[in-house]
Amino acid sequence: MIETKYSTKEICQIFNFGRETLRHYERQGLLNPKINPDNGYREYSYWDICSIIDILKYRSFGFSLSDTKDVIFDFSYPKIIKRLEEHSEYFEDQITKYQMLLQKASKDLSYLRQAKDHMFELRESVIGDFFLVPYTTNPSDEYFSSMQKAFQNSQFFATTLTINETNHDLDCYGLITEREYANYLKIEKGFIIKKSAVVSQMIDIVGRTPADETIVKGFKETISGKYSRSFDTIYAVLVSRFYDDEKRYHQYFMAFAQLE
Repeated sequence: MIETKYSTKEICQIFNFGRETLRHYERQGLLNPKINPDNGYREYSYWDICSIIDILKYRSFGFSLSDTKDVIFDFSYPKIIKRLEEHSEYFEDQITKYQMLLQKASKDLSYLRQAKDHMFELRESVIGDFFLVPYTTNPSDEYFSSMQKAFQNSQFFATTLTINETNHDLDCYGLITEREYANYLKIEKGFIIKKSAVVSQMIDIVGRTPADETIVKGFKETISGKYSRSFDTIYAVLVSRFYDDEKRYHQYFMAFAQLE
């Protein structure tokens, strides 16, 4: 039986990648096609095709080329099983992460739609537990590592401003998310805003004016008058920043205060 040989062009067509990819696999020691002595062209065998399939399979599992080479040429069967078990755990973690991100995206969309449809309206609602990590530039601060981790997972967080009677400096800036996401990320140092009834308002700041306590002054005065009581703490969460068709810069904040 004559073994079928495949040219470089045919291999590239079969697997839909370029010649340089094949050459890279060769340089890494993953492929070793025979050279036809009559014309100097590479000839790929069934063995080479099986090797390429293995390379693509292990790469899809997240293996580096170095690890892929080890699996193909050096690993015993038990080691391969162990490595795949480890990568199965990795993908399970990734599935959990993206499920959480999908859930977070749905919640963020609800805030964006609220901003679009209910700008400047006062609304009462119930919020779940939130988790607030304050900004700090001091590496020895107890919140510094939490802040770093929050920035590294910024897809779960929004910038927030906390306004109260005693704190009006930059330390009142922070990162906020629902508590379940902080728990998932194992971020422990921060402040919990407990589940409660709140009054909220979407605020639009036009222009590049830095956000500070003045942005919630009108909101605070309005709710203090409506509920005939003072509100010591106001939270202002950045929902979105964008330019409109007239090139005006907008910052949408959701300001809220706890009613309980």
